[in-house]
Amino acid sequence: MHEPFGIDDFGNTMPDIRTMRSFNMRGMDDVVRGFWGRKMASLPKDKPYAETNHTLGKCGLIETLIDHPRCDDTTVIILRRNLAKQCASYIQRNDCGNMTLLWQWYLAPNYRNVILKPESFLKMGVVGTALWYTLEMECRQHYYEQVYGDRVRFVHAQLEDVITPEGARKLLADLGRDQAATLPPKANANVAPPDVGLIDEIDTFLTKTGFDAQALVAQYLDAGFSLDQSHKKQPQVAASS
Repeated sequence: MHEPFGIDDFGNTMPDIRTMRSFNMRGMDDVVRGFWGRKMASLPKDKPYAETNHTLGKCGLIETLIDHPRCDDTTVIILRRNLAKQCASYIQRNDCGNMTLLWQWYLAPNYRNVILKPESFLKMGVVGTALWYTLEMECRQHYYEQVYGDRVRFVHAQLEDVITPEGARKLLADLGRDQAATLPPKANANVAPPDVGLIDEIDTFLTKTGFDAQALVAQYLDAGFSLDQSHKKQPQVAASS
């Protein structure tokens, strides 16, 4: 399963805007817990199940798993991609140009509970929003491993690798399946060719700012913040420079 798109799926088996906003503004509140109760109850119990739905990790997936009976037989794949190429793709598709897109699929920089302070990025408009989102998600991947790595099984994958037969086979092996992989054709790919100049500019920006996700997460945790709780003030730390 990629993402359940039925009319009745949203809010039940697929996070809706309310669920996404609730978690990122108020943490694991009743709205978020209610969604996860319905979601987990809908999963099959008598056969393997996999879902490649990136929205789940932005609204309480890991927080739900640690208290759920199925945590022990669950594996979470942390999929990474070259950050500059990833960000350039968002910019080329204008993924961050509409607030409802940010609410449903990504993260909004005005959320109360974020790890990376967004103000300096927002001065750059839509490009800055895409940069902030890319780096915030990198921080969150490190956050979940640091906080929950002893309770949840995480497997690492790099997009540039898993689209090759060798990389796909390694991922399957990490998941406990020692077999050759069958690679499907590309889906949901950007129809426009990559903007090499834009990718180079983003890469230069990241190098100059000295972005360090692990250090930012450490600051966030040392300050006593967590993604599953609401706070009276914005729990944000500035990007390294």
